[in-house]
Amino acid sequence: MSKCDATRIPRNLNAVPTFLWDGGGGYNRPPVTSVAPRILAVDDEPSIRELIERFLASDGYQVTTVATGREFLEAVQRLSPDLCILDIDLPDANGVALLTQVRESSDVPAIMLTGADSAATAVLALRAGASDYLTKPLTDWRKLSVAIRNALTISRQSRELHDLRVAVRDTYGLESIIGSSVRMTESKAMARKLAGSDATVLIRGESGVGKELFARAIHTGGGRAKGPFIDVNCAALTESLLESEIFGHEKGAFTGAVGRRVGKFEQADGGTIFLDEIGDMPMATQAKLLRVLQERSFQRVGGSEKVTVNVRVLSATNQPLEKAVAENTFRQDLYYRINTVTLEVAPLRDRKEDIFALASHFIALAARRDGRAVPALSAEARECLMRHSWPGNIRELENAMTRAVILCDGAQLEPRMLPPQVLGASRGAAVGIPAADAVPSGGLLESVEALERRMITDAMEKHDWIKARAARALGLTERILAYKIATYGIARNAP
Repeated sequence: MSKCDATRIPRNLNAVPTFLWDGGGGYNRPPVTSVAPRILAVDDEPSIRELIERFLASDGYQVTTVATGREFLEAVQRLSPDLCILDIDLPDANGVALLTQVRESSDVPAIMLTGADSAATAVLALRAGASDYLTKPLTDWRKLSVAIRNALTISRQSRELHDLRVAVRDTYGLESIIGSSVRMTESKAMARKLAGSDATVLIRGESGVGKELFARAIHTGGGRAKGPFIDVNCAALTESLLESEIFGHEKGAFTGAVGRRVGKFEQADGGTIFLDEIGDMPMATQAKLLRVLQERSFQRVGGSEKVTVNVRVLSATNQPLEKAVAENTFRQDLYYRINTVTLEVAPLRDRKEDIFALASHFIALAARRDGRAVPALSAEARECLMRHSWPGNIRELENAMTRAVILCDGAQLEPRMLPPQVLGASRGAAVGIPAADAVPSGGLLESVEALERRMITDAMEKHDWIKARAARALGLTERILAYKIATYGIARNAP
């Protein structure tokens, strides 16, 4: 007896129903697209091949049918189909084995056809990578329509997810962080090493230097990249709201808690949580965070149930936490917990070689948003950017370039388009910057170095060569100040 009961096949092929499941409770034709999906079907029964070809072609698909496994493998290479339909029992091959071979080099979705309706057969088909399997004879052709539609949808969604992950990697990966200065190169190298581990990291740097960018890059480049990245600004919420935000709460835990809320730690399960400005976290919340880091479990506000999570913790601060520990505003035990490894991100004034690359990037972004040509920086504007100390770091530079593009009415950005504070610094009006006529002659970088050397020497002399005080006055960390003193060879009573 034939594998297909011929009495079940409609004699009038034009009468075969051409309905597809629309996902909302009814059957409709598939949407018309510019390129119809290519479907390759293999079956040794000529009547079934003809039926499949007529049925799918009437629904707008490009259909190719073959009779043997050898023809199927050749057609896969030649056509690169969007979906395959395979009969399990072929004269020269087994459909499951064929699919296994194809899936070694392609993720094309497949639907298996079998004359044996058994759980074992279904398991074999699904393990080989089939999206679905149907038993013959196909008395209800709508099932095939539904299976094809679902398989193509899942395949498309998988490709979109892959493309999204690639876009995220390109947007938030280390390669996307602009800067080739020595300090930035060192920070990137350290971040790359940290991405390969699961260690708790403390990212240190002034406001606006890009600490969150480094946190995202560490997450994106690590083993948790497929998991969520959840960020929390610890300085933006009150103590009660911050605790609820991080740990969640149960219904009735406080006034206004009308239902259970899942906190950021639960949302980050399997991924990374980024605690920005952790130095501003209240002491009571610090104690609960310490318990989470030790036990990887916590209780929601107002709850008694323990919630266990698998989360990597990255933190950032613009404060000297050692001072906060000494002043009893930050827990020492928590400091050691979050500070397994430290990543320093230098301020913009310490890596001025990166200014022009960053400025060009922000100019292009602003011009693209406004739909206009990208203007160039004039030589005078470049000089203004190099003279400014950028206390707001990269965030200040971005705002300055956005303003300049808005005010630009030509092909070049001129100094008059820059913010007043940037112009003031270029004229020596900013506090602590020598006047323009005090700038030594020579190249631009030599002038900047001479200014830095003079400012550091003056600050050290003013504060009796106590580095901690001089660093605070200059707006530097003590570590960066020590680095610059060594680099410039600054010494007490030196000529």
